[in-house]
Amino acid sequence: MSWQDYIDGQLLRAGFCYASIVGFDGSCWASSQGYVILPDEAKRFASLLAGTSLDSLSAAGFTAAGQKYAFTRGEVNDPNGSVPFIQGRCKEDGKSSQGIIIMKTTQALIVGVHDPAYSNGASFGSANTAIGRIADYFVESGF
Repeated sequence: MSWQDYIDGQLLRAGFCYASIVGFDGSCWASSQGYVILPDEAKRFASLLAGTSLDSLSAAGFTAAGQKYAFTRGEVNDPNGSVPFIQGRCKEDGKSSQGIIIMKTTQALIVGVHDPAYSNGASFGSANTAIGRIADYFVESGF
């Protein structure tokens, strides 16, 4: 399966309206059309998710693909071995129902943006479960 197949065949079908797989250096492995995680954004997420705390996101939030998000939750160094992640809600007026999840695997970041208006009825929770399964598979496969 190609990287693009994970975007088109799994993440977009799971209810994400945008998705991307990027290397820690910001190189794009695959992406939904028109969705671009900037290299500086990818480097920052990789660094934060490899660290010990996400406290710096609590006050300022973060930017992904140029869009501002409020940090809602995340986890690094989970004692149960879960894949590190960041979740947020869009700060832009009229898009507050839009949510994002960024998961760090061994070599890449998997990003999914969920908007109920474009989700084919899939909830943010069910879309997050789908991205989590892919992240776990990537980790098990060394990616």
